[in-house]
Amino acid sequence: MLLLAAIQHVLIIGVDGLSNAGVRDADTPHIHALMNRGMWTLASRGVMPTVSSPNWMSLISGAGPEMHGVHSNEWERFNNKIDPACTGPDGLFPGLFGVIHAQRPKAKLAAIHDWKGFGRLVEKNTAHVEHVLGSPQATDAAIAYFKQHKPYLLWVHLDDVDHAGHGKTWEGPEYKDAVKIIDGLIGRLTAAVPLDKTLIVIVADHGGTGTKHGSDTTFELEIPLIFAGPGIPKRELKPPVRNIDMAPTVIRALGLKPHACWEGRALR
Repeated sequence: MLLLAAIQHVLIIGVDGLSNAGVRDADTPHIHALMNRGMWTLASRGVMPTVSSPNWMSLISGAGPEMHGVHSNEWERFNNKIDPACTGPDGLFPGLFGVIHAQRPKAKLAAIHDWKGFGRLVEKNTAHVEHVLGSPQATDAAIAYFKQHKPYLLWVHLDDVDHAGHGKTWEGPEYKDAVKIIDGLIGRLTAAVPLDKTLIVIVADHGGTGTKHGSDTTFELEIPLIFAGPGIPKRELKPPVRNIDMAPTVIRALGLKPHACWEGRALR
């Protein structure tokens, strides 16, 4: 059972393009330290298509594209070919930020994101949303924000691993070097929060193969999912685990109620 009262903050670190092979094969001491003290899998399944917007939205909203309607990276609020099955106050499918805001309206929530497209997936008037280009710069901004505001939930999006995959291939040494650098940024972020009071989550949107993603291969579909913090058991999560399970797991750890339209399950 999670020690709900002990969790005072949630730090979600989303690493764009982080494959399971990247965690296994690169030098990632900080990621592995979180794995060693929490529950984890390197075989969480994302959603199709294996591109950023549908998968980040699925992580945020606990449901797949057929429910939330974010079908591609071309999706916009004014370009939605699929109407969301449920909507919150701003017309988006209900997500993690909106669900927390509805139940704890005074809680400070924030998303600091390296990839510009991430911000449009967060419900308006629920969180501080800030675009900061570059993973080191986004990390600096996130640490500064946490020190000043002590948010209840802080989501940090880092994009440089995805750039390395597109530029030099997901299998190349440059990709592993980029993962190593991001691992160092994860170390900085986790050092900036009180570990005995913070639920830390590591997520990704997709992997890749060659210099691309978006196709139907396991290399692109499977991604890491890691939880560490007060009351989190130390164990490897067994399949099936999906990215839509992330939001319900966080909500359960906080002692809140998931949205009725969410499809994911809280991982025990």
